[in-house]
This record gives sequence, structure tokens and C-alpha cells, in this order.
Amino acid sequence: MHIFSKKKLGQHFLHDQNIIAKIVRFINPKADDNIIEIGPGLGALTVHILPLVKHMLTIELDSRNI
Repeated sequence: MHIFSKKKLGQHFLHDQNIIAKIVRFINPKADDNIIEIGPGLGALTVHILPLVKHMLTIELDSRNI
């Protein structure tokens, strides 16, 4: 299933695995960090960060991505 971005929500879906890896390295999440991700979309970052931390909250407005 392909989900198209909604301009009114300012959506841009992250796909590039190199960029994702750089962001995760930059964030450098630790096990006891509390991470909040606003607009996780399809979970490109979430799937890489979630296994590294005990607590992660994602906030998504687009019901197509829940």
C-alpha cells in the first residue's frame, strides 16, 4: 500500500537509509532516554530507535499512519 503525503500536514516521508542511519547516530539514543517522535509517518526512524530505548512516544495526526 502506498500512502501519498498530505501537503496540508507538511508531510515528507523519509526513505533514504543513509540519512536514517545518520539521524539515529546523531540522536545517539541510550536505553534510559525518553524519546518523543512527532509525526513518525510510516515509522522509518521509529523502527531503528525503538529497540534502543525503554520509552518512546510517537504522536501522529494522520490516521492513515496509525
